[in-house]
Amino acid sequence: MNGLVLQIKNLRKTFDGRDILKVKHLSVYQGSRIAIIGTNGSGKSTLLKLIAQEILPDEGRIESHVDFSYFAQIEKLTKKNVSSNLDGEWLSRFNVPSKVLLEMSGGEQNKARLIQVLSQYQEGMLLDEPTTHLDEESIQQLSDELEYYFGTLIFVSHDRHFINRVATKIWEIEDGRVNEYDGDYESYCRQKEQIERAQENRFNQYQRDKQKLEKTIENKEKQVIKLKKVSTKQHQKNIKPSRLSASKSKDSVQKAAEKAKKVVEHRLQQLEKIETVQKTRKVYFPIPQQLQIHSQYPIRGDEISLIVGGKELIQQSNFEFKMGSKIALIGANGSGKTCLLNHILENGKGIYLSPKVVFSTYEQLSYQFDEEEDILSYVMMQSDFDEVNVRSVLHRLGFTQTSLMTKMKLISGGEATRIALALAFLRPANVLVLDEPTNFIDLKTIEALEELIKAYQGMVIFVSHDQSFIKACADEVFRIEKQRLIHEKY
Repeated sequence: MNGLVLQIKNLRKTFDGRDILKVKHLSVYQGSRIAIIGTNGSGKSTLLKLIAQEILPDEGRIESHVDFSYFAQIEKLTKKNVSSNLDGEWLSRFNVPSKVLLEMSGGEQNKARLIQVLSQYQEGMLLDEPTTHLDEESIQQLSDELEYYFGTLIFVSHDRHFINRVATKIWEIEDGRVNEYDGDYESYCRQKEQIERAQENRFNQYQRDKQKLEKTIENKEKQVIKLKKVSTKQHQKNIKPSRLSASKSKDSVQKAAEKAKKVVEHRLQQLEKIETVQKTRKVYFPIPQQLQIHSQYPIRGDEISLIVGGKELIQQSNFEFKMGSKIALIGANGSGKTCLLNHILENGKGIYLSPKVVFSTYEQLSYQFDEEEDILSYVMMQSDFDEVNVRSVLHRLGFTQTSLMTKMKLISGGEATRIALALAFLRPANVLVLDEPTNFIDLKTIEALEELIKAYQGMVIFVSHDQSFIKACADEVFRIEKQRLIHEKY
């Protein structure tokens, strides 16, 4: 085993009186490649900040035997955190243009910050959501660079393809505790499935044992009632002295039966309760008759050319989007994916829409709500679906029965994002348009989103750089490359 580089002992971190992290013991060894996963707000970024000594624990200690470089999830680019003389070779590898740092786009700034961290050559590296805003080519480049990194890597990511390429161990944060799984994300999923099967088997055995004991109690109860009736009848008669001992014997049998019943009842009370594995209900999105489209290709583009800020993004391209298809738009950062989405939504020049097309959209925005209504009431007001379907969608996206009663003005940023996603599916529409829907949501929500897209009966057009997400959802892919829109069948 390689040398110990990090130890976490009896760690506790709280916010607003609530335990975010409670870790008894964790060890990290040289050369480890650990991916941290968990739901939004579970403490993933907090754990990285603690290791990076950006914040301090309330209890316990972290012993680090190497220096770690740290890439924060969200950080404004300044000359202080990114050197103005970044290595030209690194800039070329990540396709970052040579220009003033503060004039860079969000994706370019992210890559510049990554280059700064990668070029420090520390023995340890901490990366918080390094693939956010990166296109497919840049994610591939980052994966390649990390493959040749021989130090210790701990990172947070929701990109399953990236985790599979890079990680050799998973830390899953759940209820403030860290559970360790050896292997990549696919290996983690297999181990979780085995745990769930074992849990289901334990629950089934618990049900069998419980039913058996309940049946025994029922039989004992019948026996006691029967003996009581016999005893009552005998006491109502004039019992001769010669039969007195027989009567006492029957009383003893009754007491023994009552005692046996109590013993079984005690065993039932002592039986360890096992919870079943929660199964999710299927979600349906029936298209109302007035929104049903009979045209095979309700969205078409003819000789589409897009010029933004004097730069030609798309040149004389044609396309046809088939009704019911799940369509992924992919391409490098700045290639024009979001511009094409907006051009379609605005029914711009060269776009031909069926008269019955009704869009519902999800954009890359910081969603904020200030309404007084609770979550369920607010969503119900904007949807034509019944409460069962609305609850089902919200439950899939991580909202509990209790959280649905939270007032909209009190929800967190992560909850606002998930509500915006839910509304995109639940509004009356037949074409769903999603721009980078997997950014800033956790893996569990991404997998729920995949199920919702598959269940949606209308057309779905989405932009994403997440290869696992594209593979799970898309049946058609259009790539923007060299100013052309290229159709790739999946």
